[in-house]
Amino acid sequence: MATPPDSLPPDVREALARGDALEAIRLLRRRTGLGLKEAKDAVDRGGIGDAAFFPAAAPMPSALPPAVVAALHHGDRIEAIKLLRTETGLGLKEAKDAIERSPHDLRAIASLPSPGEVPRAPGVVRWLLVIVVVALVVYFVATGR
Repeated sequence: MATPPDSLPPDVREALARGDALEAIRLLRRRTGLGLKEAKDAVDRGGIGDAAFFPAAAPMPSALPPAVVAALHHGDRIEAIKLLRTETGLGLKEAKDAIERSPHDLRAIASLPSPGEVPRAPGVVRWLLVIVVVALVVYFVATGR
């Protein structure tokens, strides 16, 4: 097998030299923050030719672009993620994480309890109903009714 190019990180080159392309892609994604497709393309191509190929080199946006904020205000998270990826070059996971951390994400804000509100445990009523039904069944079976 040909020696992998020097533009790849050493551990990625070692994985490629062993013939383990999947491990090389996984390592490249972990080290660079590239998305799956970008990392696969880089490994298939045999290296990362230019710095523009590193979306992780672009910092996580502290302020979201206006089009992304507008999409969030309309409640369209998917469109906001698409726009953020297009405008910043972030991978899908990084863009999704940035949107979820955004103070403009109305879904995340709406899911928070109001001040003073005590969050309810999900399914408590259902479990209580199951317990009552089981108790009634046991009672009727034990009494022979």
